[in-house]
Amino acid sequence: MSTATSPTPPLSPQCIGILGAGQMGAAAAVLFRRAGHAVALWARNVAKHPQIKETTDATEAFLNEHFGPAPHAGGTLTLESSLEQIDRTSDAILECVAEEMEQKTALLSQLTHCRERKALIMTCTSALCVTDMARGSGLEGILVGAHFWNPPHLIPVVEVIPGAGTPEAQAERAMTLLQHAGKIAVRCADVPGFIGNRLQHAMWREALALVDAGVCTAQDVDRVVKWTFALRLPALGPFENMDLVGLPLVQSIETYLFPHLAANHEPARSLTTRLQDGHTGMKAGQGFYDWTNRDAAGLVALRDRQVVQQLQFLKEQGALDEHP
Repeated sequence: MSTATSPTPPLSPQCIGILGAGQMGAAAAVLFRRAGHAVALWARNVAKHPQIKETTDATEAFLNEHFGPAPHAGGTLTLESSLEQIDRTSDAILECVAEEMEQKTALLSQLTHCRERKALIMTCTSALCVTDMARGSGLEGILVGAHFWNPPHLIPVVEVIPGAGTPEAQAERAMTLLQHAGKIAVRCADVPGFIGNRLQHAMWREALALVDAGVCTAQDVDRVVKWTFALRLPALGPFENMDLVGLPLVQSIETYLFPHLAANHEPARSLTTRLQDGHTGMKAGQGFYDWTNRDAAGLVALRDRQVVQQLQFLKEQGALDEHP
């Protein structure tokens, strides 16, 4: 990443293949290019290449504006429609196609040259089992999960998930490559949801349960989250906050509170009924909010500006210095 972390020591330039040119793949291609690598961004539909180039150019311009020029010179970024060319020439691969196990395994299974060379192959997944994906694609001992967060060109952390048979050296290769690109690489065991999504969906489960029970509205939940503990989260993680509160009080509160928290194992009623009504979210114009009168693009731009300001503040305070 070319955002808030300090430049890492030079790493020998590598040929990096990115499979999939959606939001994650396009951003990752820019990040690795800015880290000095020769990046080939694969998209099978040549007709989409001009649009993809607009996206990568816009991402590059955004990073230049807010974080300065690329920290490592010499990187290149080309668009490629031949999967075989990517397979033959890449030192490392990052697969970023849709979050569907069958689609990912079908694509990864075609990387025969990379498999023979035991190249570094990473899959960008937010929750899928890396071990199952490796077995399904014939990449046992090679495949490593790499969970980029949205927006991928700004969020520093990437969760790194070795499969059950992934050698330590392969996981370390992924960690080194990501850290050189400016990311904070966090190791995680191959469990459903990894670290971040388990935490995020635990909060969402409770939020939905409160709405289902009529305790408050969805809008009230958002107000409480955004204007209370979310304001301090960049400076205080959960365990830091527990230590500040004092562990005896944490235990006392949890003894009283835990029996009342949601423990459902199925999606909430308020979510299911909206899906049945076709209210699938922002793209449909209706979810928990009516998006027909809201500026979705403006909200995303506001989110990105907030992330930029928070990263710059944390860098000024030295809060990112502890990370590689």
